[in-house]
Amino acid sequence: MLFLEASIPRLLLLMVGGLIADRFNKRTILFLSDSSRAILIAVLLGFVWFDAAGVVHLIVLAALFGISDAFSYPALNSLTPILLHDDQLQRGNSFIQMTSQVSPILGPALGGSMIAILGFSGVFSLALVMLLLSSIAVLFIRVPDREVAAKKVSPWQDLKEGFHYARKNELIISIVFLALFLNLFFTGPYSMGMPIMVKDVFAGDAAGLALVEASMGVGSLLGAVALAAITIRKTGAVMLTGLVLLGVLYMLTGFFVHLVVTAVFVALLGFFMQVVNIPILTILQQTTDKKMLGRMMSFLMTVSTGLVPVSYVLTSFLLAAGARIQMIIIVGGVVVTLLALGSLRNKRILGYQQ
Repeated sequence: MLFLEASIPRLLLLMVGGLIADRFNKRTILFLSDSSRAILIAVLLGFVWFDAAGVVHLIVLAALFGISDAFSYPALNSLTPILLHDDQLQRGNSFIQMTSQVSPILGPALGGSMIAILGFSGVFSLALVMLLLSSIAVLFIRVPDREVAAKKVSPWQDLKEGFHYARKNELIISIVFLALFLNLFFTGPYSMGMPIMVKDVFAGDAAGLALVEASMGVGSLLGAVALAAITIRKTGAVMLTGLVLLGVLYMLTGFFVHLVVTAVFVALLGFFMQVVNIPILTILQQTTDKKMLGRMMSFLMTVSTGLVPVSYVLTSFLLAAGARIQMIIIVGGVVVTLLALGSLRNKRILGYQQ
């Protein structure tokens, strides 16, 4: 429920967030986003201290976090190509992914230990301090003067300009199309399917699920490290090859009945997810006009992060209709593989080089 409450406002406001990112200083947007999250944590901390936290409070706070995400995601991903040269973007995006993948690996154990030692109030207090430090650190980012030029047209004209720019750019349309189908057929079935498979197919417990989730985190981290260590020249070809392998591996996970084997394949899935996601982001950043970055990033975020709840709903509907989770995953893997093979005919993607 809380995930859904955060996802809906994020989905509805991502386009607005991209528009704002192109009209105002991205550093300021990130500062306000981190600061607002700190305030929300402080409010939650107050509810915990006074033992007054209820379901309604948590739902409202989750929705407000989703609104903050809608403004921070486009600003962050459009600020990276402002600060880095094109030949540095792959490495920069890889480092960002590396930091985000540490959480699913260390988060559960570290979080559980901190709750045991500090309690919920202590953990929330620490989160508040970290967010405040993050907002202060953002202020030290030096943004080129050209990035903060004032807009002289209306927001509505800016929005129409963004749609027109995306519609005329076949490479952007192709990249966003790939991200859309990858998230629809992979994210929901995988996220909902793994807990079901661990319980019903592998007869596993919480430790088994933790193993699978940690495997995804480790694989994703290794993928990000690999792309940070090497420079890919034929970015489009590597991305499509990774997408083919991702689809095949994903399809095969639907056939397995052994937990450890599945964990190994899940680690490989995490690795190739980075081989796909980092080049997708890098290609979009490198080929987009700097003044359009916020809006193009919001398009990508909408079909990836924003539409994840749609994937969950579709997966839930299929499960409620009696479909077996293994078959849903197998079909999803087939669709991703066919999509990747079909995209090998897309010369704009296949021939893209840094």
